[in-house]
This record gives sequence, C-alpha cells and structure tokens, in this order.
Amino acid sequence: MDRGYIFVNKSHLVSNLNYLSDLTKKELCLVVKANAYGHGIQWTVKTAEEAGISWFAVASVNEAIQVRNISKGARILLLAEPSKSQIKNVLKNEIDLTVYNEEFIDELINVEGNLNVHLKVDTGMHRIGCEPENFDKLMEKIQTSSLNLVGICTHFPTADTDEQYTQSALNLFKALISGHDTDGLLLHVDNSASSFYNSDDSFNMTRIGLAAYGTQISIKNYDHNLMPTMEIKTRISNLQKRNKGDAVSYGKSFELERDSTIATAPIGYGDGYPWNSFPDGHVLVNNKICKLIGRVTMDQILIDVTDIEVKVDDEVTVLGKSENGQHEITVTDIAQWNKTIEWEILTNMSRRLERIEIE
Repeated sequence: MDRGYIFVNKSHLVSNLNYLSDLTKKELCLVVKANAYGHGIQWTVKTAEEAGISWFAVASVNEAIQVRNISKGARILLLAEPSKSQIKNVLKNEIDLTVYNEEFIDELINVEGNLNVHLKVDTGMHRIGCEPENFDKLMEKIQTSSLNLVGICTHFPTADTDEQYTQSALNLFKALISGHDTDGLLLHVDNSASSFYNSDDSFNMTRIGLAAYGTQISIKNYDHNLMPTMEIKTRISNLQKRNKGDAVSYGKSFELERDSTIATAPIGYGDGYPWNSFPDGHVLVNNKICKLIGRVTMDQILIDVTDIEVKVDDEVTVLGKSENGQHEITVTDIAQWNKTIEWEILTNMSRRLERIEIE
C-alpha cells in the first residue's frame, strides 16, 4: 500500500439495492453523479446492472456519456437541463432529459431526432423545476409535440428533516398530475430519505442516492438495514519520538502535552480527507482509536500512537471498522467532525485514491 485506498464493497451495494427495492416496491433509479458519490462510476454502474438496476441519474452530459460507455443498455436520466450545445451528445448517447423551462422545451421541439424528456415541477425546493401554475401548459406543449414524455418528477428539499413540508409538496404534486393521463409514465418524487416513509403507490420509480451507498439516513423512528459500501485505509509511513511542548503540523496547530510517539500516514486533503478533521477526528490503528494531532495537510496526517504498539506499514483505517469489529468510523462521524454533511465527505474523495473492489 503506497498511499490510501478506497475499498468498495460489491456485496454491500447489492444488498442495499435489494433492500431498497423491497422497501419501496418501485423501480430504482440509482444516482451516480459525482463519480457515484466518490465510489467510482464504472464499478458502481457495472455492479448495479448486475443487481438488476437499469436506470441511472447523473448531473452532467459528460457523466451521462461515461455511463453510456460503461453500459449500452442503461437508461440514463440527466437531472438538469444541459446547455444547447450538448443536445447532439444527448441524442447520440440516448440520454433522457429533465426539462422545466419553456424556452428550452421550445428549442428541443425544433431538434431533429427522438428526445425523451421528464417534466420537473418545483414543489418547494425553489432550485429548478417549472412553476406549478405553468405545469398544465408545459404538459400540453410537450404532449402535442415531437418530444417523447417519459416521466414527471419533483424533488423534496426537507425529506430528511421535515416530513410535514414534504407531505405538502407531495400533495401539490399529486394535485397537479391528477388532471392528466399519466398511464405509462414514470412518476418519481422520492429521494433516499423519503423512500423510507412514503409508501404512496401512485409513483413507480424512486431516485436513490446516499442510501444505496450505505449511509444511514437521519430520519427518526425508521430502522435501516443498510451496509456501508466504502472503506478507506492507509498505512503508517513514519514514526518519531517527540517531547512534551513540541509543536506539530502547520501553524504549530497542536502542542504536545506529553512525550509522544507520532505516526505519519500518507493521506490528506489532497485525497479528499477533510482539512477540519482535527481536532475532533481519529483513526483506527491495530484495533485502537488514535487521535489526530495537528492540522490535516495536503498529503499526510499525524496520529498520536503513544499508547499502542505500532510499526511502519501497519494499517490505518480512516473510514470503516477495526479488524476486530469493536470500533467503527462512519461517514457521519467524519461529517460531524467537519461540521458538514455526509454527501460532501463522499463526493470529495479524490481519484488519487485507488478504488479496489472487495466482495
């Protein structure tokens, strides 16, 4: 092991997808944007396809092309309108488009070729989506044009924090589509969080992101049978003895309170390991919890290993369980140390960390 490695667990991803499929009783659209939440888009798409997933959602045309190069048969949903210059690539790679702006829809109507679209309505996120009062007009415009309407969708902004607001958004969506014939259309509103409590069978597809990758969703009173799909490990690359009062790392950010043994491990914010993990963060070395000391640097972290037996090349667990299973560092732990969210931790993991598949 030269630097750090991300171990992606195939059986855990398959287990999560099967569990979520059974839970929702709907077709799953796996969100693989941002390099499949840091897991590696190629590995994720191949594994998910083997598990029966046919729909994949992405944030850019370039991501969609990556999925198409991996799978010729995948259904690919672009979650936002692309630039007009990308329409040729959309057609060439058979990408389904999310649409919501009338001007853009008019542009698409004049394009030669078969374009599949999903009309998105804004029910409270106020980011993208057509205004509710324009929904009927855009539905008619699409359905009387050469465009192929495949689905209708929305996105919940508070699915993991405010179920009442989510229910209001759901009610608005249902009211909007009630005046239209939706037979044969994909109706998708749920994300990972709402999929745990929205059992409404009016909808037939669920967009799953974070939950598929085994990160627990912060919803009270809901049990989750999810298994983490990512572990991050590195190694001890250097050991040194330092004296009480010595300062370590940039900015003299930590002063030793005792004579100490300090280990260096080759992983840092250049790999996506967050800069703010000190002072609250720790790693696992030889089944022991070991505190980070001093600022995380671009390529390395410093670890207090004074109280354990350790040697150069011993394994360091940055994310995951200790070998004896007694300790675990979760994505949520790292997010809390850094006062951020799990999504940011996963998607920031650099391609400098090699992804290795394990069963």
